[in-house]
Amino acid sequence: MKKINEMTIEEKIGQLFCVGFAGFQFDDNLKYLIDKYKIGNVILFSRNIKDIRQLFILNTEIHNYIMNEVGIMPFISIDQEGGMVTRIMDGATFCPGNMTIATGKLKDSYDIGKLMGEELRSLGINMNLAPSLDVNNNSLNPVIGVRSYGDNPELVGKFGLNFIRGMQENGVIATAKHFPGHGDTAFDSHKTLPIISHSRERLEKIELVPFKKVLSEVDAIMSAHVFFPTFETDNIPATLSRKVITDLLRNELGFKGLIISDCMEMKAIDDTYTTPVGCVMGLKAGLDQVMVSQTFTKQVASIEKVYESVKNGEIKESEIDEKLTRILKLKEKSYKLMEKYFYGADYFDVKKVVDNKEHKMLAQRIVDASLSLIKGDNIDYKYLNNHETLVIASEPLSQSIAEAELSNKTIIGAIKELNLDIDVKRISVRMEDEDLDEITNLARKYKQVVVCTYNAIFYPNQVKLINKISAYNDNLYVLSTRNPYDIQVLRGVKNYLTLYEYTPNSVLTVAKWLKGDVRPFAKAPVNLDKKIKCGASVYVGLDDYKHEDNIKYIRKLKECNIESIFVSGHMPERNSKFDEELTMVINEASSLGIKVILDVSKEAYLHLDVPNLYGLRLDYGFSNDDILSIYNEGKYHVELNGSTITKELLEYLKFNGANFSRITVSHNFYPKKYTGLSKDTVISKNKLFHEYGLDVFIFIPSSNMHRPPMYEGLPTLEAHRDMNLVSVLSTVKGLDADGVIFGDSFASTDELNTLTSFDFDVVTVPILVTSKLQVAEKEVLKGTHVIRIDSPEYFTRSGLRMTDILPGETKDRLKYDITIDNVKFGRYQGEVNIMRCNLPSDERVNVIGKALINDLLLDELKNGRKYKFVIMGEYD
Repeated sequence: MKKINEMTIEEKIGQLFCVGFAGFQFDDNLKYLIDKYKIGNVILFSRNIKDIRQLFILNTEIHNYIMNEVGIMPFISIDQEGGMVTRIMDGATFCPGNMTIATGKLKDSYDIGKLMGEELRSLGINMNLAPSLDVNNNSLNPVIGVRSYGDNPELVGKFGLNFIRGMQENGVIATAKHFPGHGDTAFDSHKTLPIISHSRERLEKIELVPFKKVLSEVDAIMSAHVFFPTFETDNIPATLSRKVITDLLRNELGFKGLIISDCMEMKAIDDTYTTPVGCVMGLKAGLDQVMVSQTFTKQVASIEKVYESVKNGEIKESEIDEKLTRILKLKEKSYKLMEKYFYGADYFDVKKVVDNKEHKMLAQRIVDASLSLIKGDNIDYKYLNNHETLVIASEPLSQSIAEAELSNKTIIGAIKELNLDIDVKRISVRMEDEDLDEITNLARKYKQVVVCTYNAIFYPNQVKLINKISAYNDNLYVLSTRNPYDIQVLRGVKNYLTLYEYTPNSVLTVAKWLKGDVRPFAKAPVNLDKKIKCGASVYVGLDDYKHEDNIKYIRKLKECNIESIFVSGHMPERNSKFDEELTMVINEASSLGIKVILDVSKEAYLHLDVPNLYGLRLDYGFSNDDILSIYNEGKYHVELNGSTITKELLEYLKFNGANFSRITVSHNFYPKKYTGLSKDTVISKNKLFHEYGLDVFIFIPSSNMHRPPMYEGLPTLEAHRDMNLVSVLSTVKGLDADGVIFGDSFASTDELNTLTSFDFDVVTVPILVTSKLQVAEKEVLKGTHVIRIDSPEYFTRSGLRMTDILPGETKDRLKYDITIDNVKFGRYQGEVNIMRCNLPSDERVNVIGKALINDLLLDELKNGRKYKFVIMGEYD
C-alpha cells in the first residue's frame, strides 16, 4: 500500500472520507467519487445487502477497484451492532444486541465480538461501527435504548471491552461510540441536536467511564452529535468541538487511535451548519475521518469544501498527514488478516465461516437466556394449547434511522409455524383508537391473555389496550419485546416480562417460552423502577428574592441533586429587572446542568429571547395549533398546564404525530388558601394524562419561605398546604405523580435533601411520642412495617410485633393516635396500630404517640404497603 510521501493531496483528502451509496451494486456515483476524488472508504447499509453471496461479490469489487485506483486498502465499514441495529440479515449470524448480552456473562460479549469479527472479515468488512458505549440512564432515549449494555457505567465498560477484544483479535476494527455519551437524552441526533447539560463531575462518574475503560485497546472512537455545555458554547456539538475531540479525548484522555464522525448528514449537523461546513469543522476539531453516507450531491459538496479549506490554508496539509498516519497504521494492521481470510478466498470458503450453525446456536442461546421476569408470575401453562389463551402481538418497527427494517419473522408467524394451539391477534405498533374496543372484546373470550408490547412507552394506545384488558382479566401477562422500560407506563399490570429486541432470535424465544421450553431467569441490566423526578422553583424579578440569593440557591440546588428548575415568566408582580436577571439565572442553571422550565403566556412567549433555555411550560393563551407548532419546532421541551389540557388537545397532538415522551404536564399551584385541588381531582386528571404516556408533576409547599403576596405556600393539593414534608412525599405515589417540584422558593437544605433522598416506595409517618415511651415500644417503632391485609376500618394493623410490652397509658384512643397492644392482649402483644377513628380506652392497648398526618396520608396506608415511623419529638 502507498505511503504518505507517495500520495497526492487529492489522495490524502480521499482517505479522510467514508461514503455510502444506494443499491446492491457498485454504482456509478461511487465509481465517480473514487475516480475523481480518490475516496478511500465505504460504509454499507441494509440497502446494499441482499444476502451473503451478493455481499461478498460486492465487497470484492469495491476492494479491488479502490486498491487499483487509490493504491490503499479501503475501510469497508458497517453498523453491525447486533439486535435492533443489524445490517446483514440473511445468511450470517443474527447476533444479539447489547442489552440482551448484558443480561448474561461477560464472556458472552467476547464470544459475540469474536464470531462477528470472523464473519465480517470473511465478507470483506474490516471496520465495525460498534459497540455503543452509551450509558442508557434515560428511559425516554429514542435512539440508544437497548443498543446500550445498560445503566451501570462500569458494566457498560466491561461488556464493551470484551466485545472489542473479541472483534479486534479477528482483524476487524471496533469503534466505541458515541463519545462522550449519547445515553441521557430524550432526543435523536438523526432528527435534531440533543443537549446533555450535566456537570463535568457527573460526566466523569457516568458517561465517560466506559470510554476510559476501553481507551487503551479500542482502535477507533465515534463522536456524538450532542451538545455538552460543560465543554462547549453556542450549541456546538461534540463532533465539531475541538474542546471535546482534541482537548478532551486526544490530549487529556490520551486516545491514540482513530477518531471518526457519525454521519454528517444527520439533522444535528446538517440543519445547523450544513454537511459540507460540518465536515470542515469536524476535521479542524480533530476528527481523523468524516462520514457522509447518504446523498451523492452532499458528498461531492463536502469533498470540495475540504479541498477549498486546504487550498486557503484553513486546514494545513501537516494536519492531514497526522490523520493519515493513524488511518494508514490501522489499515496496515487490518490488511494482514484481510489478506489471509478475504483476498483470494472463494465464496464457498466464506459461506462455511459465515453460515455457521454453532455461531447461530450461540446467538440463540444468549437471547433465550435473556428473558426476564420483572414483576409477578410466569405464564400459567394450564391455559395453553387448548384455545384458552390469546396472544396479541405486533410486528417490529424501526425506531430511528440507525435501525433498519428487520426481517419478516414475527411472533405470530412463529406461533403458527410451530403449530402451537394458541389463538393469536396481530396489532399495529401504532394501533388506532377504533381497534381498541374490537381487540378488548375479543380478549374477553379468553381465560389468559398475553400482550407483547413494542415500545409502549412511546405508543400510548398499546397502554390503553392493556389498561382495558387488565380491568377485567387477572391472567394478563405483558411481555415487552423491545424496550424494557414499557413497565414505567403500564400502571397496575401484575405480570410483566421483557426481552430486549424484536429479532428472529427473540421471536423464537417467545415461542419457546409459550411452549415451556424457556423460562424467565435473567435479571434486567437497567433499573426499571420509575424514578420520581425532583425539581424546585426560582422566582426572578421579585423584591423578596434578590438576584444574588437566587444564584446561591441555584448552586445549592445543584449540590442537593435537584434536576430541574421552574421559573414563572409572567407574574404581574415582577419588577423591571426581570429580563436581565432571567438570562443570568438560566445561564447559571444551564452551566450546572440543571434544566430550566420557563412558565409563559402566549404574550410572554412572543417576546421570548433567552439562550440555553431547556423547556417552556405553556400557560394560557396558546391554541392547539400554537402548541403543535412549538413542539414541532423542537427548540424547547414542551410542558403543558394540567389545568388547561383537554382530551381534544391530546387527541389533536397525537393525530399530528407528537411523541408524548417529549411532552410533560405540571399541575398548577395555588397561592390562595382553600383553592388547591383535591386528591380525587389530581388522580382523575393523572389517569387521563398517563393514558397518553405523559409524565405528570405536582407542586409541593416548602415550610422555609413562602412566595408573596399571599405567603401561604404554593401546593397543587390543598391538603398538602400545612402537612409535614415527609407526609407530603409519602402521598406522591398514591397520587400517581411522576415528579415533584417545590412551589415555594427558597426550600431549606434539609428539605431539598429530604426530597432527593426520599424512598417513595415506603410511606413515612412522622409522629410525636409520649415521654413515657418504653424501650421495647421504641424498638418496635424503629422497624419497617407492612399493613396487614386484615386491617379493619377502625385502625391499621402492622405485621411487626415485639414482646415485653408492659401496660402503659390506656386512655381514649383518638383518630391518628399511635397505639400498641400490651402483654394483657396475649398473642397480639406488640402489634402497632394507627387509629382511623376515635375509640374508647382499653387496658390492653397503650397510647404511645400521635401521627402528624391527615386523611390524605392515612389513605396511603393500604393493605400490603410498607411504612415506617419517624419520631419528630415528644409530648407529656
